[in-house]
Amino acid sequence: MNTKKCTVLCTAVLALNAPLSAVKADGLSYLVSTSAIPMRSSRMVSAPISFSVPPFHTSSVATHPLIMNRSVAMAADPAVDTVTTLPQLVEKDWWGALAEITTVLVIGELLYQSGEESMKEDFDYEIEGNAGQYFLDRIVTTESWKLDDNEIGMNWGHAYAGALYHQAFRNYNFNYYESMLGNFIASGIWEVFAEYKEVVSVNDQVVTTFGGSVLGESFFQLGEMLDSKEGWVPATFAAVFNPSRAIRGWFGYSSPNRFDRQKAQDRFDIYTGALHSIKEAADISTSTILLGVDASIDSIQGQYDALSATPSQVELNMELGISQEGVEDWQLSSSLFLGGYTQQVKPVTGSRESWGHSWFFGPSMGIEYSSLGQEDEEDFFAAINVIGLSVGGEWKNADFAISVRGDIFGDFSMVKPFAEKSYRAAGGQFWGTKSVLWEGGYAYGLGHTAKVKFEASYRELLLGLKVTSQRWDSIDDKEFNRSSDWNPNKSDLDFKDARDRYEVYLRAPLSKALGLSVHYEHIDRSGTLTGIDNINIYHRNDDSESRTSLRLAFRY
Repeated sequence: MNTKKCTVLCTAVLALNAPLSAVKADGLSYLVSTSAIPMRSSRMVSAPISFSVPPFHTSSVATHPLIMNRSVAMAADPAVDTVTTLPQLVEKDWWGALAEITTVLVIGELLYQSGEESMKEDFDYEIEGNAGQYFLDRIVTTESWKLDDNEIGMNWGHAYAGALYHQAFRNYNFNYYESMLGNFIASGIWEVFAEYKEVVSVNDQVVTTFGGSVLGESFFQLGEMLDSKEGWVPATFAAVFNPSRAIRGWFGYSSPNRFDRQKAQDRFDIYTGALHSIKEAADISTSTILLGVDASIDSIQGQYDALSATPSQVELNMELGISQEGVEDWQLSSSLFLGGYTQQVKPVTGSRESWGHSWFFGPSMGIEYSSLGQEDEEDFFAAINVIGLSVGGEWKNADFAISVRGDIFGDFSMVKPFAEKSYRAAGGQFWGTKSVLWEGGYAYGLGHTAKVKFEASYRELLLGLKVTSQRWDSIDDKEFNRSSDWNPNKSDLDFKDARDRYEVYLRAPLSKALGLSVHYEHIDRSGTLTGIDNINIYHRNDDSESRTSLRLAFRY
């Protein structure tokens, strides 16, 4: 598929990112206690703010108004003194960030120029007269700001470009929100000046800024986590996730870790397996080989959840399905808990009678891409979870653990309408439509994604349940259409799509590093295409799919 080719191209761009400058300072300050875990040295902009918490008993919770995180460290001694310091970002390297983002933009422009011939059909403008006024108008007026109709792979590829922009600032000690702002500015420079003959793409700005920041932050934190592990596999993934950091390390400009791994719960699994899927209405069955990565970082209790600094939960899943027909499935999802209010009460170590609990509540962001099936039967969507709210909790003792999490996001999405197949079968076409739906077979929409996850474990045996519900409605404002030229097509369309996914899984350990799991997933899909000008146009499609898989995972 074109999208999968774009992924390979983006990886090549990552690898070309050259070493520019060494990071000059070390990490953050963390929660420390009088049990004498030594604090790492660091060079900070200002001295850390610290305070003492009075002794407390096992039922109490230590609090302070300056920190959203609440934590309790329970021990045999009923009174424990703690000293807490606020997380402080190290000094920013403005010149290093400027050099890296400039390098990325220059490489992107060279690649763009090399393929200019194939992009001429996207050229809508030429500079006529005052060039300064031309570019000013592109910035301050909305005349050029449109939703473009490039191929799916090219539009989605902006998420990978945005990841590079984001890391160009993150690698030089800018915090998450500063890096997102830098990402937005870099994307705007590209849209206004590099692609000056094209529309200033609204969808590219959204995908690059929000999708790129989520993906870039996930790769940034996971890359640093993998640097702390042994073996060529973690080293390879770390280099792919953050190529600039890796390349600078090869030339001796290594970047010190920004996170205290002792304060974080890390997980990095690589898995393979076999999947069998059945689409009921379409009467299609497929068997595929799975290759995937499932990773997470939970540093909430490491106090990285200050809203002004660093997202404290990262989740990433990438999965490829290959059948005898070729690449069948490609899925990617990533989410960030940005920070908020948290609490933790730890159980007495080794006790089955003592129960601990923890919970969190705050804003979050995410990104999801899903392409299931071959192109003719493909179910495709890409959703940018622009902003959302997450809440979760866990209860556990020495043997049992129960956790639950819920997320709700507001989405900007690219969707292949599920009713498209029946619409085409009836002779319908997308050519010339004046709404933001094109013959490429996808449209832009707004909507939401809601998720619930429940897990229960007894020692190393784990049972889980996931439910995901997604709803999208197309953007029909013709003012956002790339071309306002007259055309004879009176068949403007509106789509509404729904996806509901239910998954249950059981995982058992085979050894300390190996685990075997069985998964059953049920997907309900439905969609409608209705006429905007012609009310007689109405098409609907519904289908259900069952997916059963067996997976073998290796944990690094």
